[in-house]
Amino acid sequence: MKHNLKKLNNNQVKATVELDREDLQRYLNKAESALGVNLEVKGFRKGKAPKELLKKHLDQEQVRTLALEIAVEESLSDVIKDNSLDVLDTSQLSIESNESAQFKYSILLDLFPGVELTDLSKIKVKRQDVTVEEKEVDDAIEFIKNSRANFISKDDNETAEEGDRVEVDFEVKKDGQIIEGGISKSHPLIIGGRNFIPGFEDQLVGMKRGDEKSFSLTAPEDYFHKDIAGKNLDFNVKVSDIKKVIRPEISDDFARSLGRFASLTELRESLKEGLTQEKKTKESQKLRLEILDNIIDRSKIEVPDSLLNRQLDIMVSDFDHTLHGKGLELGLYLAKIGKTQEELKNDWTKDAVKQVKTSLILRKLAKELGIKASQEEIEGLADQAIQSAIIAGETSQADINPLKIKENIASRIVNEKALEYIESHCSA
Repeated sequence: MKHNLKKLNNNQVKATVELDREDLQRYLNKAESALGVNLEVKGFRKGKAPKELLKKHLDQEQVRTLALEIAVEESLSDVIKDNSLDVLDTSQLSIESNESAQFKYSILLDLFPGVELTDLSKIKVKRQDVTVEEKEVDDAIEFIKNSRANFISKDDNETAEEGDRVEVDFEVKKDGQIIEGGISKSHPLIIGGRNFIPGFEDQLVGMKRGDEKSFSLTAPEDYFHKDIAGKNLDFNVKVSDIKKVIRPEISDDFARSLGRFASLTELRESLKEGLTQEKKTKESQKLRLEILDNIIDRSKIEVPDSLLNRQLDIMVSDFDHTLHGKGLELGLYLAKIGKTQEELKNDWTKDAVKQVKTSLILRKLAKELGIKASQEEIEGLADQAIQSAIIAGETSQADINPLKIKENIASRIVNEKALEYIESHCSA
């Protein structure tokens, strides 16, 4: 085998590989062996007939096709290994010669970009202490209490009061035009829950089932929906249902009714422990992001277009999947906001660059530190992922690609170990 490498730029190499008659014969033999394993010849067990007899029964065109596939795969693997190339992707395979005495092809190799990591020992980010106040435990118990509430329908002549659960149909307009998400049917809410624009729930008090009402409110200046913050809004509301909410009393009996706790004290202790762990996890995530920001700012990391475009495609695909989960279509969403998919990608480019740099940092660290995922770790998580996907109805057994699932899980495990490393070495 002969090969030649031509550097096109810092992240691309064109490889030209030439195989002679001897090389080709070796790959033909491999193809014949692979195809002969399942071949049945009368008088012999499957795949056990003499080699010369097997050859006569094989489809020679099929043999040649498989031999060339093996030739490209194995010869390219040897070239990459011999030249210590860090290959991200391959493309533009071109067969330049295909004869019995010579097979020659060229292929474009996209290489992982260079990453010059900063000295991690010089990065120290302070970890914040985590505490859980008693009020947070009280709020958690209140949430559980509300989730265990019973709802009793009110009579048609009874009015909605503070604490009642109502369902309303509403329309919200700004300057005579319905705002985004401004139409809803049978929308549930608890009067007094303060989950709507201030003043909205107050307008429902005194209304009966079937009553309709129009009113105007001004959204707060700091309202999360920036398009309507500080704006005057016109509402049309119809009450479709009213229920009185009966909540359980908080006591030892209430704690025991949850099935795991002997007393209210034990329930509070468990909730406090869970809230503490949740806060620790969030602090850990925040800490890791801050450390990564420091590493990105102080390191030299190239972001080739191929990696950036791949990340943007992933982000669009994930967003499309999220929209589907809400019963929406990407095309309709883009039409509604007046943007093309390319404009959406442009908006996301800064975040995509950061995500690519983060993945390159973790990959570089994993290589330098020899971080790997064990087969036991991969197998255990892969089985869980497959079963969870099937139970959730996200895929069927026939559609599962175990190899791809294991690759993704191995990558996640390695990344997590790299993140654990920077968290332990760069936090103070």
